[in-house]
Amino acid sequence: MNLEEIAPIIEDIVKQSLSEKVYLYGRFQKSLTSRVASGRLRDSIKAVVKQDRSGIQVIQVMAFGQPLSNTYAYWLANDRKPNGGGGYANIGAIEKWIGEKKSFKIRDYKTGKFLPKNEKNIKSTAFVVARSIGRFGYQNIPKNFVTISYDKILNNDQIVNYLETSSYDDLLNIIEGL
Repeated sequence: MNLEEIAPIIEDIVKQSLSEKVYLYGRFQKSLTSRVASGRLRDSIKAVVKQDRSGIQVIQVMAFGQPLSNTYAYWLANDRKPNGGGGYANIGAIEKWIGEKKSFKIRDYKTGKFLPKNEKNIKSTAFVVARSIGRFGYQNIPKNFVTISYDKILNNDQIVNYLETSSYDDLLNIIEGL
C-alpha cells in the first residue's frame, strides 16, 4: 500500500475542516460565524509520510513544519482549563496577535472610546486577556477540527476505495507467493 497517494487527500480534508463554519458567536451563542481566523494554520497544514520508530510508515499531519501538538493547533483542538488564577496564557503571543489583528479594537473601559494601538495599550490589553484565559479558560465549542477531520477521513469514498483495492491486491500477491 502506498500512503503517498492517501496523504494529499487527508491534507485536503484537514484544511477543509479548518475552513468550515463551526464556531459559535453572539451573546447566547446560537449562530455559527463565518470567521476562519487568518488562515495561517489552514495554509500551513501538510500531511507527510514518515516511518515511526518501529519502521512502519505513517501519515503525520503537521502545521508550520511541526506536529500539531507542538503548535497552537493543540489549543484549538483541546479546551483550556482555568488555572484558578494561578497562571496566565502566553502574554507575548497575545500581544503579537493583538498587534497583527486589524479588526481588534482597544477600548477605554471608563469612557468607551477607542484607543490607539500603541505599545502601552497593547501590553495592558494582552495582560487582561491572558488573565481572563488563566482564570476562566475557554471552551472549543461545538467541536474541534481534529474530530471533524477524523470523521471525514473515515467516511471518505476515495480513501475507502483505495484501501479496498490495495488490500485486495496485497491479498492476491500473498496467495500467488504460496
